Amino acid sequence: MNFELNDYHRNISEKELIDDVVLVAKLLKKNTLTMKEYNSHGRFYSSTYLRKFGSWKNTLIMCGLDISGHSFAVDCTTANVIEDILAIKEKLNAETITREQYDTYGKYSSSTLEHKFGSWNNVLKMSNLPLNVNRNITNENLFCEIERLWTVLGRQPTTTDIKKGTSVYSLNTYTRRFGGWRNTLNAFVNYINKSDDSDNSSAFLKNNDCSEFPMTTTEDTLDDKHKTSREVNLRLRFKVMQRDNFKCCICGASPATNPSIELHIDHIVPWSKGGETLLENLQTLCSNCNYGKSNL
Repeated sequence: MNFELNDYHRNISEKELIDDVVLVAKLLKKNTLTMKEYNSHGRFYSSTYLRKFGSWKNTLIMCGLDISGHSFAVDCTTANVIEDILAIKEKLNAETITREQYDTYGKYSSSTLEHKFGSWNNVLKMSNLPLNVNRNITNENLFCEIERLWTVLGRQPTTTDIKKGTSVYSLNTYTRRFGGWRNTLNAFVNYINKSDDSDNSSAFLKNNDCSEFPMTTTEDTLDDKHKTSREVNLRLRFKVMQRDNFKCCICGASPATNPSIELHIDHIVPWSKGGETLLENLQTLCSNCNYGKSNL
């Protein structure tokens, strides 16, 4: 059972981009916008505009918005950036500053500084701060988080969801790894649709934090009575929940409407009675229905 992403229009027109900036300005009742303001409220991301129009100043001009009062690149000097970075470091009492922290407290935006100085680590170097440590985030870590987001939202996650802080990883983390959010989703789809034969489900679940949606059991042994492991791997788990619309098959409960809901994957024919870990023998249940079923 394969699944596909929602329809997507790759070639966003200039009119769509301009209309969205103008709409955000109207909603905020302003005659101009900063990139940080747009990133918080817009459909797209400021980096899209930088690539399309060359600069945020050009974007505002194209949208007929006021450009006075903006620092743009004129005040975004090395000295001003270092001063801003160190002020945030002192405010947070931190050893170094992440992109996410800077986007929350900084005068500019991390994408502006990366565009000007080449990379975020270059910004840290010139500020004499330690470089951000590589947290060794694997592709599987990112896929596990996408699965969690997809489940709690009950739909395909968007860049707007990520910018709102629903993900434990930033949008930059995904785009740097896969080259863009759409590419990230395509990579996730390819991973989910890949044959389960190449996936060691037990090792994956033990080495990745996917515990928000636990399995019904922790045993993963294979005995003489079964052709499949009792454990449900990430790929199969997502396919089951996606088929069941990320809702409990008994009561219809969903994390999308009630964040306290916890979804489990349950064997319809119990493992103890010879049931196999196959798509057709699995169903999505909320924790209440699953535990209630177990008590019968």
